[in-house]
Amino acid sequence: MQHRSIPVARTLGGAALTSTAAAWGAASIQSYAHGPRPDILVPLVLASACVVGWILASRSAPFVKPLPATAPALATVPGKLGAVRRDWGFIATAYLTVWAPYAAANSAFYSGPSSTAGAAYCLLTFVVGVVASLCLLSLLQSYLDRTQHVLRADAAAGRVHAIRVRFGTPVQETYRYPAGGGTGRSRIQVTYWIELMPQDDTGGQDAVRLQTVHAGHATKVSDKHLTHAAARLAGHEGWLCWPTRWEDVAGTNKERRVSAAFVSDSGHVVWGATPEEDHAPYLRDGAAPVRETDTASSVTPVPRPSRYFAGVHASHLRIAAVGALLAVPFLLDVVPHWAGLLLGVVSGAIGLFAGMTMDGTGVDQEPWIRRERSHPSPR
Repeated sequence: MQHRSIPVARTLGGAALTSTAAAWGAASIQSYAHGPRPDILVPLVLASACVVGWILASRSAPFVKPLPATAPALATVPGKLGAVRRDWGFIATAYLTVWAPYAAANSAFYSGPSSTAGAAYCLLTFVVGVVASLCLLSLLQSYLDRTQHVLRADAAAGRVHAIRVRFGTPVQETYRYPAGGGTGRSRIQVTYWIELMPQDDTGGQDAVRLQTVHAGHATKVSDKHLTHAAARLAGHEGWLCWPTRWEDVAGTNKERRVSAAFVSDSGHVVWGATPEEDHAPYLRDGAAPVRETDTASSVTPVPRPSRYFAGVHASHLRIAAVGALLAVPFLLDVVPHWAGLLLGVVSGAIGLFAGMTMDGTGVDQEPWIRRERSHPSPR
């Protein structure tokens, strides 16, 4: 179970990122200075202290609890559906990670005479940092995909298809299917969804699965967004909305999925998509009428919990600490030039590994009911 995000933890996390950025900047600006480098060491020590404080503050924060489902029913669908907010802490961490090898190489290369190998390695890490930074620009894009923007625009324009539903069972389905090629191996596809139970007169239709959507580089964002909602909105009632232009949306993907949003009576929006077999009775057969939206009313996504995961961040931060400690000898100028360059290579590589794998487990498994399904083909 995740902890709530509290101001002191966010402040310490931001201070850690700022201090690390200062150390990276110092390593890049004075690459050929001689002697110890307190301009790099001091920010690194401050960053380490802030990380420890962030862990302690995050661990002491209250656990995320379900919101009370006592709000009165919304008479109309709100017209302003808030988008999933960008995770600026994750974005800053990603950029600091890809520049860690260059900062380590540049600071290790300052002591002793210059060398072709050292210059080549600094140039290589610089190129890697530039290329990776350009790739990470996708993190700045919207966390809603194009079809979800269509729904958002239709709601703002005043009309959507909508029915009353209750937020039901959160499901994590593991689907096994043959890998192909006659290898006899199988692959696994994990899908998350929320079962939304119709509450109004829709002719006895079955539950609708609100599934996660992967938009661009934000592959995990939709999974996390639905996980946060599953932990807090159990039993809530509200509106399930589809765009009035749903036929245009369905025609843009081979699965014919249509973007959808659950708008809870408590004032929150949960973004996702519905598969064709679920939305067809409502949209194609007319069970979900077009309803007017209140363009002056707004809803927002469920607040994001703490990023901290016990047992995940602690282990990866220990790896990052090893990389930082390996940088200390050449920052104190107590090793030969060749040893400093070698430590710089290892330190930067460890920092890159720790940062890139830090967010590998980003979905809280607590709220999900697990189900398994296998491909019917013979093995």
